[in-house]
Parts: sequence; structure tokens; C-alpha cells
Amino acid sequence: MPYRSALHFLRRLLFVALSLFLLTEALGYLTFFLSGAGQADLSSLQALSAPARADRAPQSLNQVAEWPVANGRAFQQAPMLDSLVQAGALPPVEQRLPQNPLVIVPADQNGPYGGTWTRYGTSPSDIGIFSHRLAYDGLLRWGQMGREIRPNLATHWDIADEGRTFTFHLRRGVYWSDGHPFTADDIMFWYEDVLQNKDLTPVIAVEYNKGGRLVQIEKLDDYTVRFKYAEPYGLFLKMMASNLSYQLVSYPAHYLRQFHPHYTPEEELLRQARAAGKDFWYQYFTDRYDYRNIDCPRIWPWVVTKPPPTRPAEFMRNPYYWKVDPDGQQLPYIDRMTFEIFDIETINIKAINGEVGMQGRHTTFQNYPLFMANQERGGYKVRHWLDGGDGTMAITFNLNHKDPVLKKIFHDRRFRIALSHALDREAIREAAYLGQGEPRQLSPPPASAYYVPEHLYSYLQHDPGLANRLLDEMGLSARDKNGHRLRPDGQPLFLNIETSSTMLGAGKTFELIAANWTAVGVKTIIKHQARQLYAQRRNALLCDVLVWGGAGEIIPTLDPRWFLPYSASSFFGLDYARWFRSNGKNGEKPPPAMLRCIEIFREIERTIDEKEQIRLFKEIIEINRQNLWTIGTIGAIPQIFIVSDKFRNVPEVAVGCWPLRTPGATAPESYAIVAN
Repeated sequence: MPYRSALHFLRRLLFVALSLFLLTEALGYLTFFLSGAGQADLSSLQALSAPARADRAPQSLNQVAEWPVANGRAFQQAPMLDSLVQAGALPPVEQRLPQNPLVIVPADQNGPYGGTWTRYGTSPSDIGIFSHRLAYDGLLRWGQMGREIRPNLATHWDIADEGRTFTFHLRRGVYWSDGHPFTADDIMFWYEDVLQNKDLTPVIAVEYNKGGRLVQIEKLDDYTVRFKYAEPYGLFLKMMASNLSYQLVSYPAHYLRQFHPHYTPEEELLRQARAAGKDFWYQYFTDRYDYRNIDCPRIWPWVVTKPPPTRPAEFMRNPYYWKVDPDGQQLPYIDRMTFEIFDIETINIKAINGEVGMQGRHTTFQNYPLFMANQERGGYKVRHWLDGGDGTMAITFNLNHKDPVLKKIFHDRRFRIALSHALDREAIREAAYLGQGEPRQLSPPPASAYYVPEHLYSYLQHDPGLANRLLDEMGLSARDKNGHRLRPDGQPLFLNIETSSTMLGAGKTFELIAANWTAVGVKTIIKHQARQLYAQRRNALLCDVLVWGGAGEIIPTLDPRWFLPYSASSFFGLDYARWFRSNGKNGEKPPPAMLRCIEIFREIERTIDEKEQIRLFKEIIEINRQNLWTIGTIGAIPQIFIVSDKFRNVPEVAVGCWPLRTPGATAPESYAIVAN
């Protein structure tokens, strides 16, 4: 009875919390639409400039604006920089900021300066997500609700030639973290010496190859660059806001040229490379570019000063960061960010104890009742951000399996549909998600313009009888003495569900999946392994069943990995994805239904009209409904973030998903920490 009473209490607590989440969601969307889509009126800056006034209601959503020329150059800096300026080691703040700094209007208040943001990772490479999750500074940027594309390093842009030509106007006077100007030359260095160098870029991403030709990038002047495609590219701006544009502005030409054979004799580079333990010049170049190199300049809010294996790893404020708040205070507010490396279980214990500043990564939903119950003791709040489609688990069969018998079985749609019906999702929901969420396939959620309920809710009924009939129809009716099905070659039909150690929190889900499939005669076991080993086996096409989280299905055109063999994350068909990414030069040609999805997606890419993009993508979703290449489990689970009570400007509501680089789209550079 005590156990049942405690469980009942926790579920009641969870119900109340999620009810509040839904209310927050509604209020958040209302605030968003009243906020003018995140772009502040320049005339409103004075009204927004008072820090934490009693009569200033929290904005809940941050906004952006351009610095009014009429406000002059009366900028302010963090106190920790004062001594450097006084000693002559750093120019005055007005000389370090652009002619037209970008203004971030914080979600709650302006400032204060100071503090350390404590975070945790599982490995040095996991800490490396900093550059595209916490910095996320490209030419463009998504707003935190994923509804608008905002200016960033580009103040504005022009579209011409029916979507073939895009001209970006750069913010004038931005500096790298070493004080060297950022200009169009840095973009041209990336384009000419990185993207088109076969040693550094063996395969050019399909986003840069359209109409059979590489995009042409031209420097018009120091602050204007033009991208020209051979055919219209309707997804270009969305892709730029999501990930392309922070990659192409991350190469400081003035620093990296010294490690490139176009500018330094290759013999000298080889000598330096071997002295650093590298065999080739391009390995040395990549090492010098890596986020752990403290000498490489950045345009991020914070730059690494103590890389791993130092404990803790440390990032300090960039004194040349190019954004300000409405008062003219240079961002970021927070002085320092630290990362310690632990396993996921330890990270969750530390989160429950209130030892994190703000973090959602690696916080597992299974610990949600403990997160909620320990808020007051731990001095934090649990933020419930909207499910952008990442809430459900993706289960995929390796359709490029090297075992020809398994490959043929996996390619039979009846097998995939049978194993979807074999899943008892209600039991999974109770055991792994405390009775919350709902059964779903991997598909755009109801809040998405791409929502197709016929796919989202297809093949979900727990029906072992139907699953058995479909498997028998396939010719898998023969069984061994233990009731396990036999393959056509007489060998046992045995599957490994292979998972990364980073997904240990989903253990109950995997156990139930394995039990459900074994119950219909498909013997299944779980195989946990280190993330690096998992990635190696996955990429070598050795896995049977692969699992991973969703991928931001709220805007599926940005990352359609589960709908077609699009990328190295399309685990159901990695060799098909290699074929797609290489324009048929590598990998295996996909089967007709996948080829049709690829054909439609290429049509979407050539389409400027967003309504037509949505209509076409729904055709892709229908093909997925018919084929079910990816199986979903439970969705509608909010994205959980632990936020210290000392933190300010972390929005109450945002969309949590990979294409928005969560929490990057919420402007972490505007987060602030208050004293006790």
C-alpha cells in the first residue's frame, strides 16, 4: 500500500505539472503572436531598457532589433573587463562593438553581469555541441518558437531570380575573439579553401549542390556576399537558419590560412603535423579548427579557455562579442560556463540536487517526478518546453543489412507493420513515461503545419494476433522448440536492439519492446554499448535494430531523416542516404518508394511557396504511412529543462527540437544570473 500510495501521489503531481505545461504552452503562443514575431520595434527600445522594473512584465519571449544610430555609442561592458581596458590590454567597449550591434531584448530583464553557468556532458565530443547548441551564431537564426527567421550576422538579405540568388548584407564591424575583423573574406575562405578542398571536404553536402552544380558564392564587397544556385532553392533560408550558416562563418581566415597548403608550403605543414602527432596536413588543420584549440578565434558569446580533459572544462566571455541589450550593455551577461564529464545517471542526480545552472541535455523523463519533487530543495524550476517532435523514440530496421536474409525480411513492409502492432504502447507509456504522453508514430505533431493524423496514429493498436498473422504470411511460420521463429534459411530469427550508452534512461522502453517482439516469436535482446562503438557498428551497417530520438518533426523539411534516406542520421537506410548525399556516386540505390520520396523532396527544395512545400511533404508522409520505415512509440512528452532559481531570461515557453538548435534559439547569450 505505501508503494501504491506513493506512485499515485507521483502521478497526481505529474498530472498537475503537465496541466500547467499545457496552460504555459497556450499562453506562450499568445505571447508570441502579440510580440510581433520576435522583432522589436526600434522605437520601443527605450521602453524595454529598464532592468527588472516592477512595472515591466516579463516578456516570456526574447526579441531582436537593430541598435538605433540616434542612441550613439554609449555602450557598457562586464566589470570583469574593466581592468583589461584600463591596462591597455583591451580596447574600450565602443571600439570592440560593430557599427550596428544586434540588440537582444531579453525575455525578462536586462542583466545583471556575472556568474558561472554550470553544465555537464558525457564526453569531450559531447561538450563540443556548445558550438551549435549554445553559441549557434550564423548569418541567420530561428526565433525560439520556430515561426520566424531572424537577422544575426546578416542584418538583412535579398532574394532574386525566383529563389536562385540570395544576397546577404553582413553586420559591419564585427570582430573575432582576438580582435581581428570578421568580413566576407572569412566566408570566401570557407567556400574556396574548405568546402572545395577534397581533403577537408571529401563529399560536399547536397545543400550546396543543386541542379547538378555547386553553389556559386561571390564577394561583392567586404560586407556583402551573394549565393547563386543553378535552380531555385526554396528551403535555403530555413536551412541557413538551422545549421548551414553557423558552419560557413566559423572559419577565421586570418588564423587558419597558416595551416592550409594554399597559403603555407605543404612540406612545412607536414612537419608541423607530425610534430603534433598527425600524419596529414588536413588532420592538423582540423585539429587547429577544433573547439578545444584555445588559440583559434571565435565569434561565440563564450570561448574555450580550459578545454577537456581539464576538469572542469571552461568557457569565458568573448570580449569582442557583437550583441548588446536595449541599454547598450554588451552581451553575454554570464561571465563563465563550465562543463564536467559524468555518466548520464550522475548528471541526473546532480540535476535533482540543484547542481546545474540550466540544462535539458541528458535529463531523462524517467526522473521527472524527482525533478518536480525536489525543486524547492534544489533551488530550481522545471521548464516544460513544447514538444517539437523529438518526444518519441525512433525504432528502425537496418534496410542495408549485410546479412542478405535479414535484409530481405526487413524490406517486407508486413514485417515492420507486424512489429509495430506487436508493441504494447500503453504498457510502455505506464512503465517508461508514468502514464503520460500518447502512442504516436514519428510524424509532425498536431501543432505543426505538416500534421497528418492518418500517419501519426497509424499501426498503433496492440494486436499480437494481427502481428502473428502478418509474420506467418511472410513465410516466417516455422518455429523452434522454444517458439522462436526461423528464418527462410532455417536459422533462428534473432534481433539485437542496439543502443548507445547515452540512452540508458530509456531502458524500460527497450525491455518492453524486446519482450513484445519475443512474444510474437521474434527473439529480441538489448545490446547497450558505448556511443563511439555504437556509431562505428551503425556506420558499418552491422546493426539489426537501431533506436534514437525524434528529429524536430514540427518542421520536417529541415531534417527529414526519418521520412527519406536523407543523412547519416537516417538509420533505417544509411547506405541509401550515402547514395542521396553523393548524388548517386556512392552507397546503394534506394528502392522505388524511397526514390519517390527523394524525388518529391527535391521538388520541395525547388519550390519557393511554403504552402506548396507543405502539400508536397504530406505526400512524403503518406508514402511513409504505407511503408512504415520508422516505428514510433510514445510522443507528446514535453522537453524538460532544469533552470536554477538564480537564472533570468530563460523563457517559460519555447519549442525544443534539434533543427532550432535548442536552447540556441532562445538566445543563451541573454541569460543572466542573480546573486543570492
